[in-house]
Amino acid sequence: HHHHRNRSTALQRMTPVILSGYLFNTLAFLLLYAILPPTLTPIPKYCPPDNPQCNRHGLLAFQLVSLLNLSYLGLLGVHTFFVSKRASTALPQTPQGRYFGNVLGDGRAPLPEADWICAAIVIFQGWDFVVSMFFEEHCTGIMMCHHLVAFVCGFFCLVYEVNPYYAGKHEKYSFHRHVLYYSYHAETHSIISLSHTTRAYLSTE
Repeated sequence: HHHHRNRSTALQRMTPVILSGYLFNTLAFLLLYAILPPTLTPIPKYCPPDNPQCNRHGLLAFQLVSLLNLSYLGLLGVHTFFVSKRASTALPQTPQGRYFGNVLGDGRAPLPEADWICAAIVIFQGWDFVVSMFFEEHCTGIMMCHHLVAFVCGFFCLVYEVNPYYAGKHEKYSFHRHVLYYSYHAETHSIISLSHTTRAYLSTE
């Protein structure tokens, strides 16, 4: 292993990106919270009946930031696999190469997209874990454990420079759990959750 003693780890390289990601998500949340129209209100189950001022804009802003993060992960994964095809051309197509190809050679990582996927997972899952504490719908045992385990996996993929080829699949199947799609219905000024539709769609794949 002498050839990469002086080489920075993926975690060291991506730390500024990760810190910037936490800042970006927080600022995006605050901006969305500020600009959501006051007429936008949720369906009754998301509000206590004795609070007519309830609009749950915080919950919707949180969901929209989650959608941004998941969209980035999904688009980068699809692009690397199917468009640029670098997932199969930049690294040796052996079990060792597919998982550890970024640390096998000297110099720069041949597939930096892997580092960006791992960094995005660390950003999203870490931020989601903290913010979920403030939303009872998301602060459940199974979801908090999911965020924690996914964060740890992303973190150690950066420490050991493991290529996260299958992380995209994992996020796809958890998509309906922590990103509710909302549809604004102009007549009733209500937010309609389509998470059941998403779940039904994913279960057919």
